Amino acid sequence: MQIKLANAPCSWGIEFADNPANPPWFTVLDELSGAGFNATELGPLGYLPTSSDTLAEALEQRGLSLVAGTIFKHLHDPEQRQQILDYTRATCEVLKPQQGSYMVIIDHVSSPRTDQAGQQASATRLSDVQWAEMMCTIRQVAEICHQYQVIPVLHPHAGSYIEYRDEVDRAMAELDQDLVKLCVDTGHSLYAGIDPAELIRHYGERVVFIHFKDVQATVLEDVVAQGTDFYRAIGQGVFCPLGQGSVDFDAVRESLAAIGYQGWITVEQDVDPTRDNDALDNARESREFIERHILQQGLAEA
Repeated sequence: MQIKLANAPCSWGIEFADNPANPPWFTVLDELSGAGFNATELGPLGYLPTSSDTLAEALEQRGLSLVAGTIFKHLHDPEQRQQILDYTRATCEVLKPQQGSYMVIIDHVSSPRTDQAGQQASATRLSDVQWAEMMCTIRQVAEICHQYQVIPVLHPHAGSYIEYRDEVDRAMAELDQDLVKLCVDTGHSLYAGIDPAELIRHYGERVVFIHFKDVQATVLEDVVAQGTDFYRAIGQGVFCPLGQGSVDFDAVRESLAAIGYQGWITVEQDVDPTRDNDALDNARESREFIERHILQQGLAEA
């Protein structure tokens, strides 16, 4: 069984392309490569160069490939649908020349759910009409991706309207499995009270993309109890290098082996770009953890 490892700009705090606190894109690519990764995700459109030639040169100089793009938009808001579809096409236009294979589809963190992350019992839910509109947008996004031979994967995300297990199950039931696959994020799953190892086993072959993320249990307990905004929780260090948190990666490894997973695993550690995050050291530590606890324990790197 073979896996391939990537990292992503969000591990350097890149959530929004125009954030003035962002480190330069070339620094992120230098450090990502220097941490031992040979692939990256695109991050928000416009952060990395969008010119095909410029991006290709930047990646080649660092021995990197481009594995995925991201749609991190308010999928639940039908008034934003056209803008989301335009953004999807523009992202696919960047991915395709670089042989980027996946589009990670995420409903954007938004109020009031951003203060209700990890609070399944009391979190505000979409009405059936609102949910249907979100499913419609996701289907149209996915159809555009398929036009570019890019595989759309739904990513349940803390602080969004697809976070908790019942929401994941409902989305998977309503979205055709040939149209939309699943990306399991170990950290966001745990944040939402979902066992990521069980989720991987349950959806089996539909799981075609993985995000490895770890969570500090004591911080998570506090931010959930206090109803802390998701982005404030990031600033408080709720996510940490792999192996330093509470995700059971042994169980995750066993689940990946059980479903015969062969594909990409992207390491992510959401951080606040205004803080000193030691992103390079964190990325190295996560890479070394994977080597010890994943690659040397049964999964092979391609």
